[in-house]
Amino acid sequence: MRTSIQARLLVPVMLAVLVVGLVTAWLAYQRAVKEVDELFDAQLSQYVGILLALAHETDDDDEVRLPNIDGHRYENRMLFQIWHREHGRDRLLIRSPGLASNWPEQVARSGYSVARIDGRTWRCFAATDDDGDQVAWAALDLDIRAHLAGEIAEDNMKPYLFGLPVLAAFLWLAIRRGLAPLRRLQGELAARSPERLDPLAATGLPRELKPLVETLNRLFGRVDLTIENERRFTNDAAHELRTPLAALRVQLQVAQRTPDDEERHSAIAKALLGAGRMSHLVTQLLALARLESSGTPGEAEPVDLRGVVADVAADLAAMARERQVTLELDADAPALALTGNPGLIRALARNLIDNALRYARPGGRVRVSVAGGTLRVADDGPGVAAEEREKLGLRFHRFGPQSAEGVGLGLSIVRRIAELHGAGLSFGAGLDGGGLTVEVAFPARPA
Repeated sequence: MRTSIQARLLVPVMLAVLVVGLVTAWLAYQRAVKEVDELFDAQLSQYVGILLALAHETDDDDEVRLPNIDGHRYENRMLFQIWHREHGRDRLLIRSPGLASNWPEQVARSGYSVARIDGRTWRCFAATDDDGDQVAWAALDLDIRAHLAGEIAEDNMKPYLFGLPVLAAFLWLAIRRGLAPLRRLQGELAARSPERLDPLAATGLPRELKPLVETLNRLFGRVDLTIENERRFTNDAAHELRTPLAALRVQLQVAQRTPDDEERHSAIAKALLGAGRMSHLVTQLLALARLESSGTPGEAEPVDLRGVVADVAADLAAMARERQVTLELDADAPALALTGNPGLIRALARNLIDNALRYARPGGRVRVSVAGGTLRVADDGPGVAAEEREKLGLRFHRFGPQSAEGVGLGLSIVRRIAELHGAGLSFGAGLDGGGLTVEVAFPARPA
């Protein structure tokens, strides 16, 4: 069951107000009972004092006949007796209507007490005059006390109960108004087309909504970047594969049509070479697409840079022999402890060494060295002019001769992996004053 934010805010607030109101009413009732008790006791004391002051000798068991006056509703809920002491005996002077002529057993001879008289519970007070000749007691019905306390509590609760719906309506309007920016944001998002990924305006929003809008804007940015990377990948793949596919088709057509076996074998060999280049191109494109869509290097762990580079150099030794290039490895210096993604660092080293082998001159050499957290790969190929080196790493930019087998993505992959690891990438002159040196400096692992 889904509930609205407005209901989630309104219901707990109203329940809290109701609970507080009930607790307040109970406390008010208890306070009212205490105040009524104090009032009853004060009235009883005054009544007894008045009775003693007005007492006079009358016939025995004289019952007071009260006039028929339409007075207060509580006036008949009072009992009293006045006694006169004479020669050690007590004689009843005055009593309230309907009351027995004896002293009730549960009524104390002095002070306050509670007694059951005629099936009702009474609050009683008895006192003797200064001469000690007359004793009087009076009693008030405790039902009156409970009724009065209830009326006081009820009168206190009525404004609260009548005001509760008004308070609920006010809170509903206030919460609805407070949630208006959220509804506007929802409407703006609902009205957007799937292609619209520009940031939402964060001005004029409540402080609580700004983190949500900022998070959405970051999400839009990541989605936009992902879509742009996919679009770029599609365009790059279509552009870069068009020419190799056309050449491959031509070579296969030549092999199909020519009667000369030597020419057929040559066309097939060229077709296989083109297929290999396309496979390398697709591999590089996919690797670059994955790297550009990632914002972190993934699972980080300690990496032995010297061991990774040595393994990659051993894997590419066959390629070096095939190209008649001397591959030198200088990894004797102590290596710095690194933290990163071992797979990505291996891909970085492979692309650097592979790129150097492809551009090294026949019979030349490539030197790979590891010192601390720095990896250097230098070759003696044609190199890149100093003013052109800032363009190294751009997609599909090639600076060597057209005969080189690269596709212009190796250094783009290297640059992206270095960025993900916070490593510095720099370029310089290569071996023997020619060629190119690529240096990747990784940051030290935190202690």
